[in-house]
Amino acid sequence: MGAPMAGRLSDAGHDLVVWSRTRAHAKALADRAEVARSPAEAGSKAEVAITMLTDGAALEEVVLGRDGLAGGLGSGGLLSGGLLIDMSTTGPAPARKVAKALEERGVEFVDAPVAGSVGPATEGTLAVMVGGSDEAVGRARPLLEILGDPERTWHVGPVGAGQAAKLMLNLVLGGVTVAVAEGFTLGRLLGLSPDAALDVLEGASVATQTVRSKRDKLRSGDYGDPGFRLALMHKDLRLAVDAARAARASLPATERVAELYAGAKGKGLADQDYAAVAAYLASMAPLLDRSPADG
Repeated sequence: MGAPMAGRLSDAGHDLVVWSRTRAHAKALADRAEVARSPAEAGSKAEVAITMLTDGAALEEVVLGRDGLAGGLGSGGLLSGGLLIDMSTTGPAPARKVAKALEERGVEFVDAPVAGSVGPATEGTLAVMVGGSDEAVGRARPLLEILGDPERTWHVGPVGAGQAAKLMLNLVLGGVTVAVAEGFTLGRLLGLSPDAALDVLEGASVATQTVRSKRDKLRSGDYGDPGFRLALMHKDLRLAVDAARAARASLPATERVAELYAGAKGKGLADQDYAAVAAYLASMAPLLDRSPADG
């Protein structure tokens, strides 16, 4: 996700300094950006920093850890009044923790997680859910409108609110995908061809968009070339469950959905598309490839 997003910023005329935990990813951008040796060095040369990381632990490490981004962004001079836009999905607590640490250095923070995969990131059509002060979000918005769809960029509240909105969204997405996968499995078990089952699911169900976007993968059983990795969907669902528990609430259906994604991870599907939960469900239906008995 980070590479196509950096490409869009470069194409829009912005000067870039890049750093990645996987150095090869940063080197791949060397023709259009300066490659920094550490997050702190990258931050010391930028007015605005944008992070796209795996989870909250990675965010805290990159921003607050040794040679972290906070040290560069809070170094004074050009960077006084710096801004960090975090576009990762971390959950509200890490966002608030990092925001508080940066505030002490005079650096503003916006959490702006996105909905979409590598394709929308390349096209600049990501949906963006934004949390932060009006001032900070105002500063971030011109960059967010390069990276995402301005019509689907929502300022939903203070720091952490963007993360809350993203967890809400992926809770629904993960649950709908499991429901589609179970419906597809049941239809085939009861004798429907894969195409017939998918035609009905796509044309008549509330899960139309999910079926449409995942039809080829469900039909072929090939979940490689992931738009969004199954491991990341599981992480987001766990974040949603943990956030609910912290608020003394229970999400029993989501807990079960998260367990299904965990089971799929355990079957070696972590790096495949999140629709591979269908393959995990199919593994629990040993009669799937047989014709149903009469009656």
